[in-house]
Amino acid sequence: MWKAVRVVTSRSAALRFADHFVRALDRLGDPRPPMRVGALRTLEVLADNNPAYRQPVADVICGYLRMPGGDDGVRQLATEILAGHLRRGDRPAGQFWPGISLDLTGATLVDVDLSDCRIDGDLSLVHAVFHGPAKLRGITVGGAVSLSRAIFHDHAWVERATLCGPFRADGAAFRADAWFGAATFLARSSFAGVDFAGHAWFGGSTFRGPVSFDQAVFRRSAGFRGVVAHASVGLAGATFLGPARVSRRGEAWSVLAPGWRVVVDADNEAVGQLLWVGGAEAVGQPEVTPGR
Repeated sequence: MWKAVRVVTSRSAALRFADHFVRALDRLGDPRPPMRVGALRTLEVLADNNPAYRQPVADVICGYLRMPGGDDGVRQLATEILAGHLRRGDRPAGQFWPGISLDLTGATLVDVDLSDCRIDGDLSLVHAVFHGPAKLRGITVGGAVSLSRAIFHDHAWVERATLCGPFRADGAAFRADAWFGAATFLARSSFAGVDFAGHAWFGGSTFRGPVSFDQAVFRRSAGFRGVVAHASVGLAGATFLGPARVSRRGEAWSVLAPGWRVVVDADNEAVGQLLWVGGAEAVGQPEVTPGR
């Protein structure tokens, strides 16, 4: 008897969830912003009360952000809902959403702030377009992260991030400054072909796996002082139109690759600037030091 009641109750709850979920989906396509706001709030409550359905709700919110057009205020609310439930301490106990992946491929994001969020799954921002500052300070992602061919129209802050899976930003465009200081990359990472229009700062970052900056263009300054690279660094075809600053770690430099040398500062032998001197045959040549 108890088992029968339990099954009926569970089935009844599932039907109620489905009814509210479908109604919210309908309102999410309404041309009136207040109706879409209501739909997002309904989805939020449904996910809070039904942990098994949190990923489907997150998928719907991400799908809304991938849709063209729409009201910027509603888009901001959508990202705030996701961030609020992926950031411990923002919500009462039990309302943090663990185990979530976010597919924001091609999404239009306005003043996005995912700082201090924990995303246990993957984070896809392929072809995403960021308007306003993009704040990912202190974010932790357990799976793969892709910013490939994303466009950042304003400053991007990814300082102190912990990225556990493979990271790709191939072909991304940072129209303003890009800050990756003190970030930790635990797997292979790639910034191949990235266009850094503003300052690019990687000071204090740690790369546990190989990292590629092949074919990247740094149009202003590039900061690699304090970088700890445990594997290979690729700089094939990279272009530095401004200073590319590095620092010494013991007998090695924080960032260096075949064909590149360091012009050591005349007043501080612990720091210097990257200089292209030729192909792989240049390996083994002495450091370039002003005045010598």
